[in-house]
Amino acid sequence: MTQKLRILVALVISLTLLACTSRPSNFIAPTADPLSSRALANGEVIGFENAAGGHSWLGIPFAAAPMGDLRWRAPRPHPRWTGRRETLQPGSPCIQYGSPLGGVGEAGSRQGSEDCLFLSVYAPKLTTSEAAAQRLPVMLWIHGGGNTVGHAAFYDGQVLAQRERVIVVMTNYRLGPFGWFVPPENISLSADSQDPDLSGNYGNLDVVAALRWVRDNAAAFGGDSGNVTVLGESAGATNALALLVTPSAEGLFHRLIVQSLGFGFARTPSIDSSSGTAQVLRRSLIASGRAKDSTEADQLATKMTTTEQSAFLRSLDPWTIYGTYRRDGDYDRVPTVFQDGTVIRRGDLRALLADPTTHIDVPVMLGTNRDEPKIFMAFDRTHVRTVAGLPFALRDPKAYDLEARYRSLVWKADGVDSIADLLARHGAPAWAYRWDWDEQGQLYGLVDLSRIVGAAHGLEIPFVFGFFDVGPQGKMLFHEDNAAARVALSERMMAYWAGFARDGKPGRGSDGLGLEWVPWTTDAETPRMIVFDTPADGGIRMAPSNVSRESVLAEMEKESLPITQRCTLFQATFRNRVDDWADGAWRRFVDGACEGQRLGSRAGS
Repeated sequence: MTQKLRILVALVISLTLLACTSRPSNFIAPTADPLSSRALANGEVIGFENAAGGHSWLGIPFAAAPMGDLRWRAPRPHPRWTGRRETLQPGSPCIQYGSPLGGVGEAGSRQGSEDCLFLSVYAPKLTTSEAAAQRLPVMLWIHGGGNTVGHAAFYDGQVLAQRERVIVVMTNYRLGPFGWFVPPENISLSADSQDPDLSGNYGNLDVVAALRWVRDNAAAFGGDSGNVTVLGESAGATNALALLVTPSAEGLFHRLIVQSLGFGFARTPSIDSSSGTAQVLRRSLIASGRAKDSTEADQLATKMTTTEQSAFLRSLDPWTIYGTYRRDGDYDRVPTVFQDGTVIRRGDLRALLADPTTHIDVPVMLGTNRDEPKIFMAFDRTHVRTVAGLPFALRDPKAYDLEARYRSLVWKADGVDSIADLLARHGAPAWAYRWDWDEQGQLYGLVDLSRIVGAAHGLEIPFVFGFFDVGPQGKMLFHEDNAAARVALSERMMAYWAGFARDGKPGRGSDGLGLEWVPWTTDAETPRMIVFDTPADGGIRMAPSNVSRESVLAEMEKESLPITQRCTLFQATFRNRVDDWADGAWRRFVDGACEGQRLGSRAGS
């Protein structure tokens, strides 16, 4: 194969992976449909008939723009509008640096706006009077993206809504340092305060505001505000799980779906760390020209009251704030969800989930994908040969699969088995799944996408929504050769998700035609997890599941690898999950042979 063809193939692969779940870039706003006119709490909206035959309303504001003095405050109600508002195209994404994986712009480009608190609604096609007579289940989607990238319009709920007769709502929420940050004036006031303005978890508050909007407006679309399922993936799953320990969300949702849980919570906000409040203030004073260096910035900061410091930060262009996290072409860790005691309860998360009196007790569905990390490993040059910087072939297929397997097992242990166990012990209903689809096949008979990508992180989302029309590059993953079995699997998944939303249990799916999905039990030897795959690879089936960090560690120690390679494997598996347990396991792994090497950054730091 010529060098030119290698580059072409690698380019196609890269575009495929990075655009696999985005709305086509040539989106054209459709024509308003008079039948879709709806009277909402804040005014009238009109949507359009979508390709699935249902109705869509895109870019509905659910809160006031969190700009100026409203930056780093709890979301405020959106003002009423007069006349009929056309909701024919998505609202602005929240401010972020572009990321193809987030569906917004070129990598590194400035995207979005602080005026971004919009959501979109998808529903079966109903007249106003028909909608008033319905009480359909509502499913609120929280997008992923590390809480730094992504937006509601990255996904499309029209097929799920029309096929399963549910109302799908997809919401934006503030990202990065605008979603999670404690301004200087709040530091001394926020401890044990019940004022949400002092929280710092503004992205989580946006989700609660979206749920309140659903409570107030679901009926206009034919939805039942007393039957709301929240579902989220990756960081969106973290934000969904946080609702269980968010007292202000009580009564606003009634089921929870947690897909590929991204990460845990920090116990406290990062005030003094490199990405904390003090550093942001210091760097902002320098960036604005008010100080020439860190010493002068610190001296100036001490002469300002915390109110003045906060007012200064709120006056800055948002990109100046974002720029304080960027150094040498990379980023410090941006703030994350933390247990502030105001929005999110304080305490050990597992202890909170183990006690039904310290979390909101609703049915929960949890799951991961078999090859979660491969979406990231596919671009890691230590694993993948590249042409023009793009993935082309695996350097060591066995090592690639081994690392992916262990990282996926720990992902599952932390995000599924351990949480389901905690819930099941006090009788809370929980269901678990693993998604195994890997039938992308070979590209031009040269590149094995089924192995390089497989059942990777985020690829289950098109199956959940039944929406594979993701642009021309997506046809490399979702093509005619895998269409029949892929669509059949998607239809079964939609039926299970909708059945859970309707009844609080997936059962045999909304149509009653599937395999009985048995709930999680405390008996680890019984089949307590459903596996989603096509008949060619075993089909949909119940299977045992008993994965814990300890079981992963024990299996890893038995690998017939040199000690240095086992240490490297441990590091790769736990580098983003460093906590007290991982520190202790690192010290005792292979009789302490790895101790002295650096494990990684602590989780939540």
